[in-house]
Amino acid sequence: MSKKQTLQPVTVSPRPRGRPGLGADAREKVIAAASEILIERGLDGMKARAIAERSGLGVGSIYKLFDDIDGVTRAVNLRTYEDFAILYREALDAASLPGASVQMRLMALARAYVDFVLGNSRRWSALLTFNANQVGPGPEAYAKTRQTLFDMVDSVMIDLPRLGDATQRTRATHALWASVHGMVVLGLTGQETDAQVAETIRQIETIVGAVVRDAGG
Repeated sequence: MSKKQTLQPVTVSPRPRGRPGLGADAREKVIAAASEILIERGLDGMKARAIAERSGLGVGSIYKLFDDIDGVTRAVNLRTYEDFAILYREALDAASLPGASVQMRLMALARAYVDFVLGNSRRWSALLTFNANQVGPGPEAYAKTRQTLFDMVDSVMIDLPRLGDATQRTRATHALWASVHGMVVLGLTGQETDAQVAETIRQIETIVGAVVRDAGG
């Protein structure tokens, strides 16, 4: 007579409920979709339903990934800053050849600024407009990226004989940045002509040259 086999209970894991969690891939889809909409329609086009349709996600998923549409816009603007920083670095690396003067390297950075604005006018305009309407300094990541841009200018300015003091050099770097920024914003409106672009470059050359000479370059 055979012994009866004892059947062991089978543990069945509960099936997960709801949709899978939203991760980095979903976040990237939202940022990519929102960036496309921003380029096509400007800030007025940044609507949750439009972003959801373009990204292939639900409206609810948008709000799970970002608190609100402003959160999406901040992420898109940060990507704009980061893309600008990449172009800025490439311009500085290309200009940093043996014998390249301070003025030549600063102008390479200034032209990179102009080129980025010309090629990304709607993204840049949206960044400036959105930031101007925000209270406070913005996300910490903004500040870090802006500092990266300032550091690149500072790395050139350090070669000027009269800017050996770090505090003085930082002041000069921020003043030069503000001057170039102002000329770009005022001179390049999104409907600029070749003559306006050329004039903006000449104005920038005037300011850069004055800073370099004043600092002993």
